[in-house]
Amino acid sequence: MIDEWVPSTEGSAKISASELQQCLAVTALMAGDSSQAEQQLGEDTVKTLRSHIQLTEEQWQPALETFSADELFQLATFFTLAEMKFSGWQCGAKNPAIWIFRTLKRNGQLPEKDAIRHLKSLTDNRYIPYGSAL
Repeated sequence: MIDEWVPSTEGSAKISASELQQCLAVTALMAGDSSQAEQQLGEDTVKTLRSHIQLTEEQWQPALETFSADELFQLATFFTLAEMKFSGWQCGAKNPAIWIFRTLKRNGQLPEKDAIRHLKSLTDNRYIPYGSAL
C-alpha cells in the first residue's frame, strides 16, 4: 500500500504582522495597477503571502489580533483583490478575507453594509465575506 504525502501546514508557517503591514501599504495600489503593488511587495514577499493563503483560520488568528478594525478591512480588501489580480492566488472558501471578516464579526466590528457590498462587487469569489454557508 502506498500512502499519499500531504505536506503539514500545522506549525510549519507563521504569519507575521510585518508581512501584513506590507499588504496594508499597497492596498490602495491594488484597485488600480496591481502589477505596481506586486512589484512594491517584491517576489519573495508575494510568494510567502501566497503560501499563507493555504493556512487555516486558527493559524491566521494571532496575526489578525494585532490590527484595528479599519486595518483588518483594508487587509480583507487586499486579499480579495489579490485573489482576482495575482496569478496563482485563487483560494475560494479559504481566502484570508473570510477569516478577517469572521474576526470582525466576532468582535462586533463589521464595516457598514455598503462597504461590504462594494468589496463583494470587486470579486467573483462567492464565499466572500463570510465563507461557505455549510
